[in-house]
Amino acid sequence: MYSKYERQKDKRSYNDRHVIFTGPQYGYPAERIAPTKVVRWNEEGLPTYEEPPPGGFGEPAPMPETAASEIVIA
Repeated sequence: MYSKYERQKDKRSYNDRHVIFTGPQYGYPAERIAPTKVVRWNEEGLPTYEEPPPGGFGEPAPMPETAASEIVIA
């Protein structure tokens, strides 16, 4: 007797598994989502969320020397 959570051999044939994991959903990269916020970390290590500049994210602005690390999230 075994639990349904125990590791078991996959009973599908090689061809069935190959078709499932190489289907069209893996054939092309996904579209990127445009970022909507800028996340900056302050000295305490807490994130602050800012709106993007009016012109968008086109050209990266020079980073000030005292600024903490910056990540753009969607």
